[in-house]
Formats: sequence, C-alpha cells, structure tokens
Amino acid sequence: MKVLLLTPAPTHLFLGGAATVSRYREGLQRCGHLCELFGATSEGGIKESLTGTMGRFKPDIVHAHDAHRMGVQLLGMRTPWVVSLSGEDLHGNMLDEQQGPVVCEVLRRAHRVIAPTTAAAELVEQRVPDAVGKVDVVPRAAVRLPTDGTDLRRSLGIPRQRFLVFLPGGLRPVKGQHRALSLVRVLRAAGADIEMIIAGPEQDPAYAEALRTQGARESGLRILPALAKDRMGAAYVDADVVLNTSLSEGCAPTILEAGILGRPVVAAAVPGNMELLRHKETGLLFHDEEEMAKQVLALYRNRTAAGALGVRIREDFQRRFGAEQEIGGLLSAYSAA
Repeated sequence: MKVLLLTPAPTHLFLGGAATVSRYREGLQRCGHLCELFGATSEGGIKESLTGTMGRFKPDIVHAHDAHRMGVQLLGMRTPWVVSLSGEDLHGNMLDEQQGPVVCEVLRRAHRVIAPTTAAAELVEQRVPDAVGKVDVVPRAAVRLPTDGTDLRRSLGIPRQRFLVFLPGGLRPVKGQHRALSLVRVLRAAGADIEMIIAGPEQDPAYAEALRTQGARESGLRILPALAKDRMGAAYVDADVVLNTSLSEGCAPTILEAGILGRPVVAAAVPGNMELLRHKETGLLFHDEEEMAKQVLALYRNRTAAGALGVRIREDFQRRFGAEQEIGGLLSAYSAA
C-alpha cells in the first residue's frame, strides 16, 4: 500500500504531531508499506505542492494528522483519506467560533476519523453526528526514546541529590505551564531541595514571553527552548518526576514518553490524561495547584513510592500502548476507508 502522510508544520513548533507522524511512517514501513511525508522539508528544501505530490506519488490512501492544520487540505479529494486528531482539534479548534465549523466539516467528509482514546471518539460523535460509525480508536504507541543524550543535570549544574521536576511541552496557554510557576517556591518553603525545568517550543509567543518574565522571578526554575529529540530521553531519565499541567489533552506524548521510561508522572486530571493514568496506581492526578504541590511533595518525601510508581507505569504502558497495536489500528482504519 502507498500511504501519503500529512504532518503539521512547521515541525519545530509541533513536535508532538511531527513525532506521531514519523512513528506512523516508521511502523508502516516496517510492515512493508511505501510511505511519503508531506508538510515537512529539510532546511532550504523546496516544498512541493500537495497536488504535485499526489500526482507524482499516486497514493492509495492519504492520512492527515491534525484536522485543523492538515485535514482541511483534503476536502474534496477523491483519493480515500483519513484524519487523525490532535488534542488541539478536540478541545480547542472544534469549539472555536471560526475554526470549529471547518474542523467539523473535515470530520464529516473524511472516510475515517482516527481518535487516540475512547473519550475522544465519543466527543467527536457528540459534536459531529455524521461521523458516527466511522471513528476508529487507535491508542498512540509509547516508544522508548534513546537515553544516551547530553546529561541535563550535568550541563546545567544541578546536583544529583536535588529533586528535579521536568515539565515538557509546547509553550501555549492550553498546556498550562503558568500553573506550575510557584511550585518550587512553595515546596522549598516546605523544606524540599527541589528544582524545576520547563522546556518546549514557543507555540504562542505572547504566552511564552509572559511565562519567561514571571519565571525569572522564581528561584529554582528554568525555562528552556525545546530540547532536541536525541536529548529528550536523557532529560526524562534525569528527572525525579515528570509533570503535566495541561488544561486539556488528547493523548499527551510527553506522558507516554516519560511513562515507558519508568518515570513517575504527576498530571492534570483532564479526560485525555485520565485515560492514560490510573490515580495512585500508575500516576498521580491533580485538580488544582494545591493538589499538584502536595503530590510532588509526597514523591519527594517517599522516593521508594516514586520508584514503584515508575515501575508500574512502565509495565502498564508496555502492555497497553505497543507499536504493533498502533500500526494494526491504522491499517484497519485504512482498510475501512
């Protein structure tokens, strides 16, 4: 089968989406399918039009990841096409007064719609009744990143004994990093030797600037640009806890990446996260900033419990989010389209 995959661009801003599409391509190619990416070019590369790519590659099926950014381009296409949903599609763009009708039209006219969770599929069917019967739930795979990249602690001079909280993700309001700005100050006041790193691409420049301005007033907090992919695995391993502060999520890749490496996760209790984590079994979920601080402090004070939490999340993710299951789900959706 020849599959044309559309990835949200620019890829340096949409790291999660780009990683998801790259993983789809690698998995499909392992199964012997011929794949090509549209939407990402090397620096200085010439970007071919979608029409030109279609004419040259002649795919059997087209798969757009992110209905708002890429799916709109497929409206009216005769070649069978599917769209997989981003968290922003589900909790932002579908509800937007201007973008919502267009996104819903994409979901109505797609041959199949791929949702990362059961809750996401139900949300689509509620908002777009015409999509009922053509939504496939395909859980995202948890892929172990290499961990031999640059040591984050050593490069930043963070002592090994200091408890390190890592908050990765694009800097934009829905990711909620502002909720964690006072975390280090609160926990240090409780006697914790703690530091926090926030790292991610500036997807909303105004929000990122406000975050950096406020963060500069907080001792023990660093806000870094997005880390290169070959450094992310080592960054997760360096962390004592990985934090997610999102106001909404589809299927957070950072939680999947952290969990498969056995890192304890403290995450906002929003629907996407609640499908990934079971509270107090494979992760800790919080509803507000006070709960978040209490849960991080509990892991700081009980490293044995934190380690056990990491073991359980890794075992759970290995069982539930395998790469073979993901590709099998994609191929099933392609066949139905």
